[in-house]
Amino acid sequence: MSYNNNYYYDNNQNMQQGHPYQQQQQQQQQQQPGYNYQPQQPYPPQGYQQQVQQGYSPQYPQQQAYYPQQPQQGYQQQPSQQQLYPPPTYPSQPFNQATHPSSAPTPQFIPPIQNDYHAQAPHYNPAPDVQDIIKATKGFGTDEKTLIKVLAKKTPAEIEILKPAFENVRGKSLRHVIDKETSGNLREALLQIVAGPLGADVENVHHALDGAGTNECMLNDVVLSRTNADLNTLKGIYRQRHGRPLEKDIADDLSMSTKRLFEIVLNASRMEEWIPVDPNKVNNDVQDLYLATQGRVGTDELLVCSILASRSDAHLRAVADQYYARYSKKLVQVIDSEFSGHMKKALAYIVKCAVNKPTCYAEMLENCMAGFGTKDKLIIERVVRYHWDPVMLVHMKQAYKNVYGKDLIARVKGETSGDFERLMVAMLS
Repeated sequence: MSYNNNYYYDNNQNMQQGHPYQQQQQQQQQQQPGYNYQPQQPYPPQGYQQQVQQGYSPQYPQQQAYYPQQPQQGYQQQPSQQQLYPPPTYPSQPFNQATHPSSAPTPQFIPPIQNDYHAQAPHYNPAPDVQDIIKATKGFGTDEKTLIKVLAKKTPAEIEILKPAFENVRGKSLRHVIDKETSGNLREALLQIVAGPLGADVENVHHALDGAGTNECMLNDVVLSRTNADLNTLKGIYRQRHGRPLEKDIADDLSMSTKRLFEIVLNASRMEEWIPVDPNKVNNDVQDLYLATQGRVGTDELLVCSILASRSDAHLRAVADQYYARYSKKLVQVIDSEFSGHMKKALAYIVKCAVNKPTCYAEMLENCMAGFGTKDKLIIERVVRYHWDPVMLVHMKQAYKNVYGKDLIARVKGETSGDFERLMVAMLS
């Protein structure tokens, strides 16, 4: 996933009223059905807040515009002034990461900086919420409805303000009180909300690797399609909390080509989104992918992994479009026919996230509920993750309706019950 470095940005003010995308959606469906729902207004991708103060805040172009704006005569290599990135703090002669992604320097992990959360949520007063939580958890029994009301719609910045305020008054951590006073899926979801985006990711990737077997879907969610900054932060905090490198724990759980795929990803040398898409590089990747899959007997798995794991989302969108135009087959279909098991899921996830995140996330939620039984841990991880980006959530719910022909919230209601249902619905509303 491509996450915004300003994760606590107030997205609500940018929400559009309604969805004026349906005509565009119908036109695109005729060209490439499936992953084709593109929001007209880009939502900010998510990301860990700690990276804001590290001296780099890229400008993200619209999701559809993977090439710089240009006349019809041909593609221009120079981006527009709006897309001229590196800021003054960036090296004046950056490496050519678009051509040599493996040459990207790996940023050193910088421990999270104490953020001014009050500046990010200047109008939030935690005092009433502190008293409501104390009343809801004091004495005999717990008022779960109040806990849901207080916590379901809090931004991560508000959560970080609420936690010390609660502990100062109550004398116990908010996490401890929730862990003691609630149970089951409700407790798991509330604890992830209180953990915040980074804390929840660290817990989820540890859970995905802990015990017998690997929770492949959760591992994909947390690790794949992330920015280099996110991956380095995630690796650093994981090592601080668990005393082991995340790379080693993942390598110990995987094998063969899938292990190599995650090694490439965790190297955190992916092409940055601010690098303009090079049409020549796109054409080369399209041909290489064809020769590694459809154009030969067998599959060159490592070549496919090296391309898909090291390119930016914008570049991969261009590759997917060009591949379909040239060979009349979608890239996700190629992956489906050429790979199997965890490798197939991981590569498909990378491509789907790059091509269209709202539709990809809608499918991820449906996969939690389809078939016999509901995959509770996965639906908790995904709903909590998605609800932190309200603008993306609007697009994702619309994409779900476009793809499945029904309302996402109604679907979730049919698969959950009780307080767990109320919390899931509150976060999705």
